[in-house]
Amino acid sequence: MPKTALLTDLQRLVRAYGVLAGTCDHERAIVGPISREWIASEVEQSVLLSSLPAELFDTQRGKDLLAAELYSDRNVDPRSIDPDTLDLSELCRDRVINSNRIPKLEPQINCAVLVANMLLGVRLYGNHGAGVPEISHDLIVAAMLQDALEKPYVFSALSSAEYEIVDADYIKTWFGPNVAMLSYQIRDALLAFETSSDSVVSSARIANSLAAIFASRLRLTARAAGDSVVSFLGTVRRAEVVKKGLDPDSSFPERPYLARDFELAEAALQLAGVDHYALREPVENTLMIAVKDALEDETKRSRLSGRRGKAVHELHINLPVMEYYVASESSNSLETVHLASFEMMRSLEKGRRKSLSTMVAHAFRISAFAERVLGDALEPLVITLAMLHDVVEDGSAAVTGFDHSLQKIMFRFGAPIAAMVSELTDSSVKTAGAHKARMTYEQPHLISPEDQYNVNRFTELDLRPSDGRQPYTLSGIVIKLLDTVVSLEEGIRDPELMTDWWRHSGARIFWADNMRGSIVHPLIERLVIELKQSRSDPEYALKPHRVNRGRLRAGRALLETTLNHLDMYTTQNLAILSDEYQLDESQREFLIRSFNDPNITEERFSKLVLDELLTEDRLCRAMDLGRVPAKNYVTLYKKSSVPEESSDKTTLLSYRGNALRRKAIRTELGLDTPEGITALSLRHEQVLSMYDQKMSSTELKLPCDTVEMVS
Repeated sequence: MPKTALLTDLQRLVRAYGVLAGTCDHERAIVGPISREWIASEVEQSVLLSSLPAELFDTQRGKDLLAAELYSDRNVDPRSIDPDTLDLSELCRDRVINSNRIPKLEPQINCAVLVANMLLGVRLYGNHGAGVPEISHDLIVAAMLQDALEKPYVFSALSSAEYEIVDADYIKTWFGPNVAMLSYQIRDALLAFETSSDSVVSSARIANSLAAIFASRLRLTARAAGDSVVSFLGTVRRAEVVKKGLDPDSSFPERPYLARDFELAEAALQLAGVDHYALREPVENTLMIAVKDALEDETKRSRLSGRRGKAVHELHINLPVMEYYVASESSNSLETVHLASFEMMRSLEKGRRKSLSTMVAHAFRISAFAERVLGDALEPLVITLAMLHDVVEDGSAAVTGFDHSLQKIMFRFGAPIAAMVSELTDSSVKTAGAHKARMTYEQPHLISPEDQYNVNRFTELDLRPSDGRQPYTLSGIVIKLLDTVVSLEEGIRDPELMTDWWRHSGARIFWADNMRGSIVHPLIERLVIELKQSRSDPEYALKPHRVNRGRLRAGRALLETTLNHLDMYTTQNLAILSDEYQLDESQREFLIRSFNDPNITEERFSKLVLDELLTEDRLCRAMDLGRVPAKNYVTLYKKSSVPEESSDKTTLLSYRGNALRRKAIRTELGLDTPEGITALSLRHEQVLSMYDQKMSSTELKLPCDTVEMVS
């Protein structure tokens, strides 16, 4: 993969997304770095509405929850709800909500998204609409990277001892000397300004960078203050903020941080060279006025956030990129990527996954993988889809409470992008994705988005999530596979953060083989067919639906990356299965080796492993010791099974069959080189070592913080 030779602006931007996901995703507004226990308390789960603190329902966000859950069939003003007049314990007793609807401190990486879009507005619309080219794409990337500097990049290795540090040499190597120079010019100016706001700022571009950074930090703090987040933290998080000097019992615990950030932003916005109409005015007339009012009268803090929050929503919609930029006219552009990241951040700011990752970082990580595997074939449209692929599903009223929709995507980004997002949005029909993938496999050729979605059909498109009437496009295949890769990576890196069913082999293997597998396996096979046809058919290059050489190389790299992560996830799942049956190290090694040996027939594997090694007696002893809650948590038993039911080998044998098929694909495509096999074997050893290290110091069930989890 090229490092800085002939890097495009898109590649630098996407690398910045990846670095931010790998350095700042464990940091939150106001408090900075947080512990893995804090992260574990925020992972996505179902919670009982009645388990939330009663005081939360006195806030605007709490009243929004009550309006949505208790009065969804009525046009109720949430502000009119008086929780003291309601029997909430009875009304909310059996109501379950997604934990992503509960207010949280925002991840610090959201700040970088805001900074980028503020500076992009100056670049495009500053200087009274003429634009300011001095706000270069390199400068925007350098400003985005400020919170990542001098920190370990966790995705540079599996072992923390091998993490690379994002320092000047790293940035010069991966982003080029100009981004490195600008990054440290901004950093030095930031440090000097924080020490004294009277410090001299060298240029207008640095002044705009400082103004955007300090305004973005204030926006994150303002949302936390408006949502009263610190006041409603659970036990784990509460203890951490106390250690950091916050008093969650005070009436306005965020106030000192809000005042500090307001003072810095106010001074930065007055720097000479800050563009007035594209940056200063939009920020001052929304965010600054609202925060000033809250500091003077804390009863006005609730106005800062919420669906129409003056410090959040009003700021966002008044930024020039939101007000003036028309994404539908430039769907395959760098500017549309920035706007997509902004839309994603706005909709998923509370979103957490079932792992270490926030939803924003998940999209950033997909983008980073896309840049790595696609190389020169990378296009802005692919990254835009990476940003938006979860916005409709996870930005819905049921998940994060933002009521996003494909129609809203179409309004902001145009019909073609909305159609591409629709094919990546999970349908309420569980089999729709698998049917769509099977249809893709059966197609005589791969289909480009341009062929499938006529750009002129703005009013004719019938947008449906995972529409089973149409196959996946090539772009859809790329994002679907990379989404799977990142989901697998999250499970591999954070096994101790998984909870309940997802801690055990049953749910994990069923998801990998049946749920996501029913989509991924046909897509893999279709790419295999295309790659083999391109080599065997002498007329391939003349066919109208051929894939060009650059995309074929990218497809091969995408396949290899997907196969590798599926195999590493399988190794970890077999380690989990070994723990569930209390196998020793040599027995675990035998299980993994037999599972991956194509020379062992299914009948022989069933006898040696399923009948003689993974016995019911072993599992019962593990259950007696509290290592496994029940048989149906394990892959050899159906989730619906009752205690007296016998084991079912079907899922595990199917899982093995797909693992052996991946081995055969490597041979068919020439991916099984000695160097590649050696590197993959090393990664498998690292996966097992990391799993053993993390799980040896982790209780089987993590305590739930604040809310009651529902299985």
